[in-house]
Amino acid sequence: MPLPTSGRSNPQDCLQTWKFFQSYSLAVSQACYHFAPVPKRLLLALADESLCQQVAKKIFAPAGFGVTQALNCSQVRGAVRSKTPDIIFMADQLPHGSALALAEEIKRAQPDLPIIISTKKPKSSALSNLARQGIVEIVAYPPTRKQALSAVDLALDRNRVLHKWVKRETGRSTENLKRRLTELESILKQIDDGVLVLDHQGHILLMNRALRRDFGFESEDLVGEPIERLFQEREVLEALSNNHTGGERFEVENSLDRVFDVRISHVDDIGTVASFHDITYLKELDRLRMDFVNTVSHDLRSPLTAILGYVELIERAGEVNAQQSQFIQRVKSSVHATTGLIDDLLNLGRVEVGLVDEVVPVDLKLIVANTLAAMQARVQEKQQLLKMGRTGNVSPVRGNRVQIGQVVDNLIGNAIKYTQAGGSIRVTLTEEQNQLILHVADNGPGIPVEEQGRIFEKFYRASNAGDGVTGTGLGLAIVKTIVENHRGRIWVDSKLGEGSVFTVVLPVAGVPA
Repeated sequence: MPLPTSGRSNPQDCLQTWKFFQSYSLAVSQACYHFAPVPKRLLLALADESLCQQVAKKIFAPAGFGVTQALNCSQVRGAVRSKTPDIIFMADQLPHGSALALAEEIKRAQPDLPIIISTKKPKSSALSNLARQGIVEIVAYPPTRKQALSAVDLALDRNRVLHKWVKRETGRSTENLKRRLTELESILKQIDDGVLVLDHQGHILLMNRALRRDFGFESEDLVGEPIERLFQEREVLEALSNNHTGGERFEVENSLDRVFDVRISHVDDIGTVASFHDITYLKELDRLRMDFVNTVSHDLRSPLTAILGYVELIERAGEVNAQQSQFIQRVKSSVHATTGLIDDLLNLGRVEVGLVDEVVPVDLKLIVANTLAAMQARVQEKQQLLKMGRTGNVSPVRGNRVQIGQVVDNLIGNAIKYTQAGGSIRVTLTEEQNQLILHVADNGPGIPVEEQGRIFEKFYRASNAGDGVTGTGLGLAIVKTIVENHRGRIWVDSKLGEGSVFTVVLPVAGVPA
């Protein structure tokens, strides 16, 4: 597992390092166990039982070795499993399998265990290959006392040297890891965001200082406790479970009325990591913004209503000339435009904070049909062709009926407004892979390529919209926000002089978030 070495440290980096350190410490302790001071336990494996006993009694036992004898490959495996020897001395020919293959097998499992092969054919290609790889050392068969003890002493000396090197390197590496772990733990303690780590069973592995402070557990140690000790809300517990793929976000409020944005990640072999970012001040700013917009809108509506009322009374008070009538119409038009801007601002503020009064299954096909019927008068006035493509049965989407209706009204209304007299608008609705796809296509003036990336920005209008076409520049911003609040996507494909196609993709009802 790689250690994080650069970039901004984060809770997941700390956990990965923590996990690495634990695994590494275990490996070091195991390695040190295998390289412990030699108690001279020797496994002697020769197929000839008489020779095996003779070698054990006359060569190895007098030299202080505790000898375990084995006469075939099966007995060697059993002896290695039951009590690992410090060295193996075996013949290259053993019953019940290949002795050379057995040597490779043992070395894969225990690379630090020396193996000496006694052979009549020291130059065989298979044996020479094992010797080159350091898997075995070779002596003659049957071995003389001097050959056997010399080979064993040499192998054990090499192991002692290797043990010293491993001990020195592991000590140095362990100190580096401890220092790195201390640094990462210090980061976890000092960051302002709360960090929570759960195992796969939902028990708390780690809570940093910020999380303890924010949720009132500074004096309690909850490590090892179930997550229910910290949260009782079903939605929060579900989000923190391991039933999700990760990347989830939600908001949670503590007992002090502070709101936190929670991000969830799932780490293999550890469990769930959650970071808690305090967004209380953002919520307060948003509330102040909404209060400001509502107040200003209300204060503007009253005088505008009064202006419009008095303007309409002018014509009733007496005859006006043509120029006066023109001025009156301009005042009315300006008042209506300003009122429309106020309505759009209020609507945008509402959808931006995700306010949805009612979430139900919505028949998008019915909404499109109603919008087409309601806009026939405008279409006939401009002598345009507005038609609906053939649509079969489609599933409902889950959302707010009024807001989804706003999306359809705005897109079709824009197509009618910006398409020239005599033009055509085509609306299609299809279902693919649990998604409803709405296309609104027109053959109007199109949108310049360099402006298509900004068309959904607030107050932005395309440069070729035309002076005679009125608008606040907020309609598409409202549409985009509503679509995203409903877990959907929207984009535009347009060619200058050929028209535009707006595409909305929404998940059907029942598709999990």
